[in-house]
Amino acid sequence: MKKNFKWGIIGTGGIANAFAQDLIHLKNHKVTSVLSRNIDTAKKFTSKILDCKPYDNEKLFFEDKNIDAIYIATPNTLHAQQSIKALQHKKPVLCEKPFAINLKETKDMIKASKKNNTALLEAMWTRYLPHIKFIKNILSENKIGKIHSLSACHGQNLTSIDNPRLWKKNLGGGALLDLGIYVVSFTQMVLGTPKSLVAKALFTNEGVDAKTSMIFKYENGAIANLSCTMYDSQPNRAIISGEKGWIEIDPTFYAPTSVKVITKNKREIIFANSYKGHGLREQAKEMENCIMKNNIESKKMSHSESIEVMKIMDRVRNEIGLEY
Repeated sequence: MKKNFKWGIIGTGGIANAFAQDLIHLKNHKVTSVLSRNIDTAKKFTSKILDCKPYDNEKLFFEDKNIDAIYIATPNTLHAQQSIKALQHKKPVLCEKPFAINLKETKDMIKASKKNNTALLEAMWTRYLPHIKFIKNILSENKIGKIHSLSACHGQNLTSIDNPRLWKKNLGGGALLDLGIYVVSFTQMVLGTPKSLVAKALFTNEGVDAKTSMIFKYENGAIANLSCTMYDSQPNRAIISGEKGWIEIDPTFYAPTSVKVITKNKREIIFANSYKGHGLREQAKEMENCIMKNNIESKKMSHSESIEVMKIMDRVRNEIGLEY
């Protein structure tokens, strides 16, 4: 068995808990430190993990030599500053999506990664999952031919969840940053950066988007229809359509799932889902792999792709009139 890979986590919310729990499926990854603004909250989180140290002091946390990499799972507005501080301490960073609030923050984070020669990965966990590798292979083998259209939706009725990070503008709330990032990142992976786009949104009284719909048009004629919403439940599936067939990604398309490829001659290629656990551990394994190979970015979600995704997000925000 490999030497234990030790994680420090910033944040104690739902995604931080899910990440810690999913690491249990890996024999050599464990959480050794947790940072929270409140020491009692940190202690509560670490009480469920053997030999895990709670912190409420940022400086001491970053100086902890018992950390191989840091997972940042805090509100969106804190991602950039916490990532940069960690990188300045030569701590590799896996930062939750959305990577940052805007393009400038994204570029600043990547600049810090390069300056300190320290790994920085975007925790867009979808990119690291087995069914995504299958989809990429299908596309590279030209099984469905030239892509003409793509559709993807991500909707959850979150109106009963009173979590400020979802609804408050000063925390980077809204459907686009929390849910829409998945459909935008997926589309960028498949089709790249659109030539033009249109978008419409419905805003809450707090000034963030409750739901946003987008249409992306590409140089090659492809069109993507995307939507995200915090007001209603959607099937959360995705379809990639080509001249020779189509790919159906079952709900939930951004999590471990099954995939069906259907060609014009009605031949089916099935990717069955046998994954155990949440799926967040794949990005943890990729971080370990990058560090072992002295890479500061991942081929599965490169720095340039993080930049392109954020460029698109900024264009959508400008289109709907959402500013942070």
